[in-house]
Amino acid sequence: MFYRYDSTEARLRLDSCIQEAAQHEDPGIVKTLSAILPADYEVVEFMQPPCLRLVKQSEGEHEEATVAVRGILCDKTLPPIYTLASHKFEHVRYLRQFVRLTGLGSMSFHDSLTRIDDIESRFREADGVTHLEGFSFGEFEEEECVAMHARYLTERRFVLGQRHIPFPPEIDPNDALEAARGTKFIRIADNVVQYSKKVVNEDGTVLYEPLSPAEFKMGDIVEATGTFVAYPEREEGHYVMVFALRALTMLDSTIREAAKPTFKPKTEIDQRKAARRKKGKMPTMGNLKRSYISYGTPTRRGGAMGT
Repeated sequence: MFYRYDSTEARLRLDSCIQEAAQHEDPGIVKTLSAILPADYEVVEFMQPPCLRLVKQSEGEHEEATVAVRGILCDKTLPPIYTLASHKFEHVRYLRQFVRLTGLGSMSFHDSLTRIDDIESRFREADGVTHLEGFSFGEFEEEECVAMHARYLTERRFVLGQRHIPFPPEIDPNDALEAARGTKFIRIADNVVQYSKKVVNEDGTVLYEPLSPAEFKMGDIVEATGTFVAYPEREEGHYVMVFALRALTMLDSTIREAAKPTFKPKTEIDQRKAARRKKGKMPTMGNLKRSYISYGTPTRRGGAMGT
């Protein structure tokens, strides 16, 4: 991971966190990825914005499949956004909040990802899908990963019936995103990511407190919550899968914090600089000796100028 980071301890701590989540499975909407049963959900086409979502239908309502994945944060692009390199349409369109989690070889983490292929299959089998670009999570130090992201903004033309959600100061402190969105983009629920910290009280009760996204660092053990969405591409019937980031929760930062250097590194002294003579008082023009042409004074041919 990085210098002094205890990968073995982090892996063991992550195993414990994943096992804890499995033992105390949330009976509500959010489930662990390994506990979700894709066959219980349907892939439904939505508008505003146009996409396919994995949902459970009941009494005219759609309950989106929402899952939580616990892992070690190994890559991220998170707020706050202080300034933007460009306000061009394509640049603003693809601005996103992104996290990649790894297990650093944890078998519990590996087992927690077993449903990914089944979820992809549900989308491939959906009506109207002729081609699906599946998940591509990449690797970290030759270990498997899972990645989620959410764009900061959505094109207004796709969501004309929705209202813009202002950015909070912990996301956009200098109004860089607000200024860049102009009239072509707005922020909707799909662009909102919740950032929090899990707190366990002495009596065992658990609560979640808001946490600035700036507090998340590589090496932290976190829980990322996401949903499954397939967005249409230009060619009809072609879609691309996205594991959409909805929330990020800090579980344990102690291993990363323990890896911080506790000493100041020694720096080598350039001996040539150390031996260099100290500079004295700099001379002025009054101390400068200069040769001049002596007008009217005879000199030998080829002789030097007078002084």
